[in-house]
Amino acid sequence: MSTNQLKVEITPFSAWMIGVGCLIGSMAWLIHPSMLARGGVVTTLAAWILAALVTLPLALILMELSSMFPAAGGPYVYKYYALKRLIGDKGELLGFLSGWLFWIANTVGLACIANGVCNLASLLIYGGTQLCPLWFGPVVILFFFGLITVFNFLPAGKASKLNDVFTVIKLLMALSFTILVITKATNPVANFISNAKLELLTPQLFATQLASISMLALAGYSFIEATGCVSFETKDAKRAVPRALFLTLITATIIYIAMALSIASAGPLSLSADGATMLVTGSNLEANCPGITSYLCGSLAGQTFVWLVILSIFACGFAAVMGLARVSYSMALTNLFPSQFAKLDPKTGVPRFALNFQLVCLLAIALTANLLTKTGMIADAYTFLVETFGFMYAFVAIFYGICVVSLRYTDPDMSRAFRIGKNGNWLVICLALIVISIWGYSALFTVSWKHQIAGLIAWLAGIPVFMYYRRGEAK
Repeated sequence: MSTNQLKVEITPFSAWMIGVGCLIGSMAWLIHPSMLARGGVVTTLAAWILAALVTLPLALILMELSSMFPAAGGPYVYKYYALKRLIGDKGELLGFLSGWLFWIANTVGLACIANGVCNLASLLIYGGTQLCPLWFGPVVILFFFGLITVFNFLPAGKASKLNDVFTVIKLLMALSFTILVITKATNPVANFISNAKLELLTPQLFATQLASISMLALAGYSFIEATGCVSFETKDAKRAVPRALFLTLITATIIYIAMALSIASAGPLSLSADGATMLVTGSNLEANCPGITSYLCGSLAGQTFVWLVILSIFACGFAAVMGLARVSYSMALTNLFPSQFAKLDPKTGVPRFALNFQLVCLLAIALTANLLTKTGMIADAYTFLVETFGFMYAFVAIFYGICVVSLRYTDPDMSRAFRIGKNGNWLVICLALIVISIWGYSALFTVSWKHQIAGLIAWLAGIPVFMYYRRGEAK
């Protein structure tokens, strides 16, 4: 396999930017009207802080695993190796299914954001999703994933530098929006105090509101392990990738909290007539980044921000596709996926076949969901796919917790550039139990049965794939 090895071309800084690029897509800019309507200002801020604290145990687990396995497609390699060591041949099936789950879950997640882009583009061009022609959504999806795939044909070093540019633009978006509110809003502190309505917030109400939006905030940290997918191509990966994971968590948290604070301080806010979203008082502008920008600087500035959000979502997809191609590449190296996935382009050194196949899968899922929405079989493709993704990703997180504990006992002497706790295993066990409990609750009690069934079908579809290639290897 030496001739098919990826090249080390990604800097530690770019590894950090890949992580941030995958997390910051649309939520930072668009999710707050819904969160504020359901939870209020104080509870929304608390939800982001709580989500970051809840994600910290998962991030620490991923930091240890990535420091042990500086491999391409790390999220697959961690679990495949650990589960095979834990329960032998049966562990190989479970290890493969955990990698398949990661790959298919994030493929569904990407199909979800493509439909989100369709919604935004139709709003800009036609004034709403119901007003655009039938062909518009498919064309946007084809262009979205086609361009992402073409950009990923670049060598890893160049692709990561392009992602650096995209991610720095996102950081500038967050900084510019914060400065805009500070300089343009009339009395931001008074606005925040008025919108917070502290006099009405009781402990019982706070707890109820927090429960209603905590999982939304938690979803903002899904795919935090993206940096681990490109570990093999990252310089000094055993140290650089764990550091990038930690910096990704901090950076994303700062952005989420800054956007929530800025929106709450920009002006007077009130509930929409149906109570589903928060608006700028006296207007039909939603209390998100584009809406607040329109309120403070005019509609042209708001529309410009919408296009920047579309660019942000595109950049998120670009970084995610880069990582997922490395996951299927590593699955092929274990002879449990078509061997073509492990073949690299002789000129660019990237897994071109994996990228092309991924493109087909992304188009199939995204276009099907878009069509089902148009025919009325599902209410909204974006919502359906994001909940299905959330269900599957919860099990991905649970597997991380199981694997890091099992490796402490099966491979206690394996080199770990980052280790949870200096001595003993009690701390890593506690963190693993927290991760398993939180994500287990998320999967079982916060997702409807329709999305659970859709997720299970997609996950279990990996069994015949495993059996086919396992038999082929035995022959």
